[in-house]
Amino acid sequence: MSKLLFLICVLISFSSFAEKIKLSTVSLEIPDKAAQGNKTSKAKDGVSTYSFTRLRADSTAFNYYYSFKYGKALFEFRETCKADIWEWLESSYKPKTARKKEFKNFKVEAFENLENDLLDMKLQKFRIEYADGLRKLTLIYKLDETTQFMASVKSAFPAKDFLAAQDTLVSFLETATQRVPKIKPHQSFEQEGEIAENISHHIVNLPFALSNDFDNPVVEVTADDKIIVAFAHSDGSEVLVLNKEMKLESKFHHPRLIHAIKSIDDGFFAVSSDDYNLLRYNIYPSIYLTKHKPDGSLVFTQSFFKKDNTTAPGNQTFDYYSRDNVCLEIADSIGIVYTTAEKKVGFKKTVQTGAYKTFSIETGFLKKGKKDLWHVSHCFAQKSVQHENYAYLFSIGDNDPRGLSLSKVDLTIHKDSTDSTSFWHETLVPIKGILGDNYVADSHISAPIVWNDNLYIALETEEEAKTNHDPNPRSANRGMNDIFIVKCDLNGEEVKVTQLTKTKAIEETNPKISIVDGRMLCIYNELKYNNNGMVKEIDEKYVYLDERIIRKTKAAKLDSYYENERRKDSRMPDSGINRDGNEFVKLSDGRIVWVRLMKNTRQLEVITIKG
Repeated sequence: MSKLLFLICVLISFSSFAEKIKLSTVSLEIPDKAAQGNKTSKAKDGVSTYSFTRLRADSTAFNYYYSFKYGKALFEFRETCKADIWEWLESSYKPKTARKKEFKNFKVEAFENLENDLLDMKLQKFRIEYADGLRKLTLIYKLDETTQFMASVKSAFPAKDFLAAQDTLVSFLETATQRVPKIKPHQSFEQEGEIAENISHHIVNLPFALSNDFDNPVVEVTADDKIIVAFAHSDGSEVLVLNKEMKLESKFHHPRLIHAIKSIDDGFFAVSSDDYNLLRYNIYPSIYLTKHKPDGSLVFTQSFFKKDNTTAPGNQTFDYYSRDNVCLEIADSIGIVYTTAEKKVGFKKTVQTGAYKTFSIETGFLKKGKKDLWHVSHCFAQKSVQHENYAYLFSIGDNDPRGLSLSKVDLTIHKDSTDSTSFWHETLVPIKGILGDNYVADSHISAPIVWNDNLYIALETEEEAKTNHDPNPRSANRGMNDIFIVKCDLNGEEVKVTQLTKTKAIEETNPKISIVDGRMLCIYNELKYNNNGMVKEIDEKYVYLDERIIRKTKAAKLDSYYENERRKDSRMPDSGINRDGNEFVKLSDGRIVWVRLMKNTRQLEVITIKG
C-alpha cells in the first residue's frame, strides 16, 4: 500500500510540475504543458539604434525573449538592460486603432498591482492592439534604473478566450523572481609590449545594470581629478562620479540624454537632448545646454534647438544621426556648442546641416554671435578640441562638402563684438561617392589633439572612397575601412594624410589617439567577419607614432578585462561598437583615462595609461 501511495505522489508531483524559464535575470514559472507540443523559442539578437550602418553585426542592443503557445494564446517575455524596448514599441508595430468597444476586452488594471514583489506597481507602459479580430496586450515593467521586462499576450480567438489568456498571464507574472547574476572574478592576463609598464586596469562595480543605448559613455575630468561618467538611455542618463583611485564616489540621474560634458572650476556644463525613444523620421528631439554644480544639481538650462513644427520654413531642429553628434568646448569665459541639425528651406526641402552657437559660462547663449554659421550638410559626426582661445571643430559630412572638414572659431571675439566672421573652414580630406548616397555614415573620427602646434585626428574610412561594393543600395558600408591619421597646422594648411592600416579582409575601426611620453599612441580595433557578414573576431591593437606619423613600434595586441571577459557572463553581444568606450581624457598627472562598460553590464573597466 505504501508503494502505491508513493507512486501516486510521484505522478501528482510530476503532473503539477512547473517549468522555470529564465531570461537575463528574471525567472517565471509556466506549466509543463506550455513546452509540450509547442515550439518554445529562446533567442539572443542585436538591434542597431545608432546609425544606418553595420546593423546586426555591430549592434549593442541585447534582446532575450522566450515565447510559447499555451491554450488559445501566444505568450512572449523579454528583458533588457538596454531600454530599447521603448523604441521597439514605437517603431515596430503599427496596428489599427482599437475600437472603443474593444477596451472592455483588455484587463490592463489586473497587471498594475500584481501580487508579486518584483513587478508590483512597476508597470511603466502598456499597448493595446486590435485588428481584424486579432488582439494583443503588451506590458512593460521597469525593474530598476535601466532594466525593463516585457510581457505580452496575443490571441485571434473570441474575446472570452483572450480574457482568459490575460488571467493566465497574470498567474505567470505572479511567479516572477529576479536574480542578480553573480559576477565571477576576472581572469588575470599578461600584457605584452612597450605599453605593459604604463597601463593599469581597474574594475568598478555598479549598483545596477547599466544601459548601453548610446554606445559611448561621456567622460570628463574635473579640476580636482574626479571623473564624471555619463551613460544615456531612453529615460535619461545615469551619471557616475569616480575619484582618482577609480572608486565609485557618487551617482545621480539626469532626466535627459547627455551627449557632452565640459568641466569648469565650480561644476560642469552638459549638452543633452530628449525624446530619444520617439526618434524616427520627422520626429526630432530638443537639445539643451545645462550648467551644474559639482554634485549634479542644476544651475540653469537653456534650449538650443527646440522641437517645433518641422514643417515651418526656416525651422531648425536637433537630429541624431550617429554616436558622435555633439561637441562642447569652453575657452576663457565663452563656450561653443556644435551639433547636427535639420533645417527646413521652404515648405518641402530639408537640409541636413551642422551648426554652432556660442554661450557665456555665466549667463548662457549669447545674443551676439548666435547666428548659425557655416554648415556641413548631412553631417554624421563632429569632434572638437580647444586650444588657447580657439575651438577647432571637425565634421564628417556627406554632401556640400563630402569628407572631413575643419572649422576654426575664435571664441573670445564674441565677448565684445557682433562679428560672425571670426572663423574659417577647410575640407581636409575629400571623400568621393555617389550623389545623395549616405556614404560617410560608415566613417568615424577620433577626438582631435593639438601637438607641437599641429592638429591631429584619426579617420576611419575606406581607401580612396571606392565605389559601392555592397549590392544593397541602402547600405552605407562600402567594404573594409582602414585607419588614416590626418595632420595639419593650426591654420588648416599643409595637410598630410597617412594611411596607418591597409588590410584586405580585416576592418580597422574605432581609432583613438593621445600623446604619451612624447609620442602618439593610437589604439584601434581589428574586426574579422564570417561568411554571413557578422563579426567573428575582434582584437584590440596599439601602436606608437612620432609627430611625422611614422611608426615607432609595430602594432601589438592590447589586452584588457573586457577583451578576456567570459562569453557566458555577457549580457550584450560582442561588437566593435561595444568596445569603443569614451574618447581619451587626461588627469592632471598626465594619465589617460579610458572607460568601458563590461559586457556583463554591471561593471566598468577603467584603463589608465601613463602620459
